[in-house]
Amino acid sequence: MSSSRALLITLFLSSLALFLVISFVKKSNTVHDAQNYTKLNPTCREVKIHSKKNDLIECFLNLESTSDLPANAQDDDTLYIPMAKFIGERFPQEFPLRVRHIFSLPDKLTDSIGISGTNINLVKTKNSTWKNKISGCKFPGPCPIMPLKGSVIPQKYAKEDKNAERIFRNKFSAIGEAPVNAILPGKILKIEQDSLFSVTIYHSENIYSKTSGLYSLSAQVQIGNEVSQDFTLGFLPPKDTAFIFVEITRNGKYELWENFFKESRE
Repeated sequence: MSSSRALLITLFLSSLALFLVISFVKKSNTVHDAQNYTKLNPTCREVKIHSKKNDLIECFLNLESTSDLPANAQDDDTLYIPMAKFIGERFPQEFPLRVRHIFSLPDKLTDSIGISGTNINLVKTKNSTWKNKISGCKFPGPCPIMPLKGSVIPQKYAKEDKNAERIFRNKFSAIGEAPVNAILPGKILKIEQDSLFSVTIYHSENIYSKTSGLYSLSAQVQIGNEVSQDFTLGFLPPKDTAFIFVEITRNGKYELWENFFKESRE
């Protein structure tokens, strides 16, 4: 073996050994950083080092009630405490809350944050908004559901048409006598009857819906009553295929169903 070849092999083995030493030291430093982070952050109850990505750290924070929320959020707290506070104010029954924060050391770059409660499960990645993992909707915000377990027929809004209010209605079809649900929770404002029934609901945040084409109404459908979005307003006429129309207005403007539904989930 020539001396030059032997030298190349020696250099390769030395480089490999150096790489392995650096990798081991880096891994050891990550472990050390994680241990130090735990000691310096007593409110971080658990720390886990991912087996495949050793630089990712999981921290779990338990909030038993609103009294556990800091008066002034600082540092990492500003990433999740405002949302936890919002949940506490709007949905106090969700406590206790569990915050799951995944970040990298040593730069502490956030990978994702999650907040779970009694019935809520929210997640936020580093470049996204908060999302409800159960419904797939942005949070906070409206999360409409289909009024029928059927199909929606695309409708167009002719702005120049004088009868736009009657034309611009989102049309849905299903098998006759199928139940019709409210698209969002809200308060019943008006019940009308011509040949069929229509129900107008205020859903808060200046969102209104008017569901028309109901053959019959549920007994609890009365003016002033609060309804949930899984509540059955009434039923379709007894036909092979029946239709309902849902007019949606937000801030005084009509909403196409496909846009309104899609917007909450993207």
